[in-house]
Amino acid sequence: METQSKQAPVAVVTGASRGIGAAIATELARQGFEVVLLARDEAALTRLQERLTAAGGRVWPLACDLADEGAVGVALSRLEAKLGVPRVLVNNAGVGGPFHRVDEVSAAEWEQLFDVNVKGVRNLCQWALPRMKAQGYGRIVNIASIMGLFGGAQSSTYAATKHAVVGYSKAIAAEWGAYGITCNALCPGYIDTEMLAKADPAVRARLLERIPVKRFGTPEEVAGMVSFLVGPFSGYVNGSAVVMDGGLSAHLASDLPAF
Repeated sequence: METQSKQAPVAVVTGASRGIGAAIATELARQGFEVVLLARDEAALTRLQERLTAAGGRVWPLACDLADEGAVGVALSRLEAKLGVPRVLVNNAGVGGPFHRVDEVSAAEWEQLFDVNVKGVRNLCQWALPRMKAQGYGRIVNIASIMGLFGGAQSSTYAATKHAVVGYSKAIAAEWGAYGITCNALCPGYIDTEMLAKADPAVRARLLERIPVKRFGTPEEVAGMVSFLVGPFSGYVNGSAVVMDGGLSAHLASDLPAF
């Protein structure tokens, strides 16, 4: 990492190599943030860096296993030495699955999902919070899911990790709000990413039938909401679980009889 001007605010985005994370990084770079990209896929991070730099962005890739607290500490110490303490942290890194019944989930699958989806969030926040407190400002957005609010059959482990992210975000909001730090969980529904594109067409059709706006969300729309949550008009939004699902969760019981 080369030394850059410290005039621009610094934002850290995890899981930035593709999909929603890449869209968030792109939007924050467009707004003038110096964006630090964290993910394990160094080649993908470099490609994104090249694209955003060509568009005038200031972007820094850091390949890192987010579940490894020591590796996270080393990577972020490099960041701090060159760019200073970030004002924004977006914990987007996450994996889905295993999509089967509770009694079929192995211990290894359970641990792997919690390592990425929860431990990674914890490691980044653990590093950032005292530093944000010292500077008197911080904006943290943890990407959860509507599964972190409602759950779902054959998604027990994923739902458990995302419930953990929502609860953890609320605890941070309660503890650290007095220091100029806000923390919110963003809970997307079905977003048109590579994972959803691989779904069975019949499954996609059933999902669209249930979503009131009759389409999937886009990574750019999620990035736009992140932009608001880290922006100048969001200072009183703290400890929220912000739902972006096209009305799906509002529609869950609409075909049941009223009592």
